[in-house]
Amino acid sequence: MELLDRITDYLIDNDLKLATAESCTAGLIISELARVPGSGQSIDCGLGVYSPQSKNRYLGVSFDTIGRHGLTSEAVASEMAAGALNNNDADVALANTGIAGPNPGDDDTPIGTVCFSWAFRHNGNFHHYCETRRFDGERNEVRLAAAHYALERLPHYHRLCLESATKAAEESLSRQAVQRAIGVQLQAKADIDAQQEFERRRDFLCRVMSESGQTTLVLGISGGVDSTVAGRLAQLAVEQRRGQGEQARFVAMRLPYGVQQDADDADRALAFLQPDEVLDVNIQGASDALLESLESGGLIFEDAGQRDFVLGNVKARQRMVAQYAVAGTRGGLVIGTDQAAEALMGFFTKYGDGACDVAPLTGLTKRQVRLLGQHLGAPEELVNKAPTADLESLAPQKLDEVALGVTYAEIDYFLENRDVSADAFDTILTTYRRTEHKRQLPIAPD
Repeated sequence: MELLDRITDYLIDNDLKLATAESCTAGLIISELARVPGSGQSIDCGLGVYSPQSKNRYLGVSFDTIGRHGLTSEAVASEMAAGALNNNDADVALANTGIAGPNPGDDDTPIGTVCFSWAFRHNGNFHHYCETRRFDGERNEVRLAAAHYALERLPHYHRLCLESATKAAEESLSRQAVQRAIGVQLQAKADIDAQQEFERRRDFLCRVMSESGQTTLVLGISGGVDSTVAGRLAQLAVEQRRGQGEQARFVAMRLPYGVQQDADDADRALAFLQPDEVLDVNIQGASDALLESLESGGLIFEDAGQRDFVLGNVKARQRMVAQYAVAGTRGGLVIGTDQAAEALMGFFTKYGDGACDVAPLTGLTKRQVRLLGQHLGAPEELVNKAPTADLESLAPQKLDEVALGVTYAEIDYFLENRDVSADAFDTILTTYRRTEHKRQLPIAPD
């Protein structure tokens, strides 16, 4: 108990909250620490993850990392720790993966081999450390020794973290692990086969229609590459359903606020898509009326900029109100255009363009959406059009990259697990954490 008492005191004295991601110890670290009265105030969670699938599902460990390095590896342990730290309300994460016995690993890793990782969040930065050790004894003796060793080394590495004595390679590993974990969570891939992705996503829409019993797909068309690609997938999906003798229809919607400055692009998109039906609904009256009612009801804005920002979100939500009205009337599903780049940056309006029934572009980077658009034969000027949400009346056609503070190329590199500059990494990670609430279900009581 002396070790457990000492580590509990250390966590409490340093105001640390612990999360664990345990493979071979399967929750033993948390179980041992919980023997100490009062230790609960320093424990956030403990996750037992044995299979590769659970490591990927709950921690974002990449299957590519597992394939290249093996399950018992510091690379896997580091991604486990990064996932535990990134997904929970913790300051420190312990992770392990190893062979407790009675048999060696599939790659002949000796019994008793355990890879550890300790990850710390300090002043907004990640610090990461790894070790590999081999323990003697029977299966449960190895497990207990590994659990105690992980706890015993925690203060040592925390002090290194506080002293900023981490090596450049360890800092780099920490960033790479976090980057990989986020990419996996957003279902991003470094490369895609355009034909396979087209078939998979078209068939997904067909399957959802079949399983839900809905007969219509509804999508707002802006003239950008995202809605153009999603719209083409929708039209091809309903055509496939009709070819199978099923009732299916694609309704495209024009949803301008007043006069759309890039209306010609929306017309080009519709000419390419050839939807079964087009509805033109101008949202300006409804949006302006709601804002005026809010002001009449006593809402006061700080300045014109804040008023314009709120109006922009009202526009996005009004567009979704219109689409759901059509879907409700026609027995339909609303298609969203969110892809991995926008999901990473939280670059969508909560319950506006972020609200939908199906999201066929999920996991695609911006580059990959363009690639899919080219494969589907979309007009070149739409495929390579500079993206703009066009929600700010005071800054019409403001480019997404200006609003985001990074380029889509940098965002795509981050998602594809490629090197990005330190400034881009920090901007992306800060934005990802700040917008986490957009990617979650409503918060409920514990």
